[in-house]
Amino acid sequence: MNFFGKAKDSIILVLKGMAMGIGNAIPGVSGGTIAVVTKIFDRLMETITPNIKKLIKNMPFLIPVGIGMVIGIFCTSLVLEKLFETYYVPTQLFFAGLVVGSLPAIDRESKRDNSKFRPINLIPYFTGVIFMIALLVVNEGKSMFIEGAALTTRDVILYIIMGFIGAVAMIIPGVSGSMIMKVFGAYDSIISAVANLDFAVLAVFAVGAVIGIFTAVKIIDILLKKFRQGTYNFIMGLIAGSLLHIYPSEWRFDIQGIVGIVLLLVGLAVPYLTELPSKMKK
Repeated sequence: MNFFGKAKDSIILVLKGMAMGIGNAIPGVSGGTIAVVTKIFDRLMETITPNIKKLIKNMPFLIPVGIGMVIGIFCTSLVLEKLFETYYVPTQLFFAGLVVGSLPAIDRESKRDNSKFRPINLIPYFTGVIFMIALLVVNEGKSMFIEGAALTTRDVILYIIMGFIGAVAMIIPGVSGSMIMKVFGAYDSIISAVANLDFAVLAVFAVGAVIGIFTAVKIIDILLKKFRQGTYNFIMGLIAGSLLHIYPSEWRFDIQGIVGIVLLLVGLAVPYLTELPSKMKK
């Protein structure tokens, strides 16, 4: 392949990475699903490996995708931070719509192997719901981190854990890594860190994310092969329980409140629309 052909392929990979980055930054939109739609998911699963030789060999693919993801996440974070500051209630309701709208897609993913629903899988579902309710009670609805404060040992450990969980969730088709961050009350702080280039927070979060990415492939393979429905039902329980965290208690029947209701409906439609291209192709 000549230079221009390689350059064209690299640009396309950057654009696909940007699409994944934008999806990963928006709660309720699955970066893994976008990777499937853009036809790079299988290759990502093959190229992400702890084997150094294979990793170096796959760099011509991973670097453009990685650059695109960074650009997509950074640009989206700038916009989202402004929205949180100025239009908190409509933005939160939009995300609530995204969360609810993502549930049917996750349910379909859980049954992709054509297996029938087993009542025993209600156990992981309600375990997820109860966990989120308990988290709300313990955390009293507050953010997990204090924005702008110096990093404590607790923060470092939690950011690493959040990076790990977010990276694992990011790879699972139908599941939004940023939505999981929203669920645990870490999303706002991470978005702010990205938008303001808080390298201390980003470096710690990245450590967990890198560990998560390189271990996620094996973990996901085991869970989805042996406990597919149970795994997805636990995730759905977390998501359903997260609505208590996301709903803005500041909602009032005013202009922002009405706009919020409209955006809630728009959010409900977005997960369906992101899957529409692949459905039309089928």
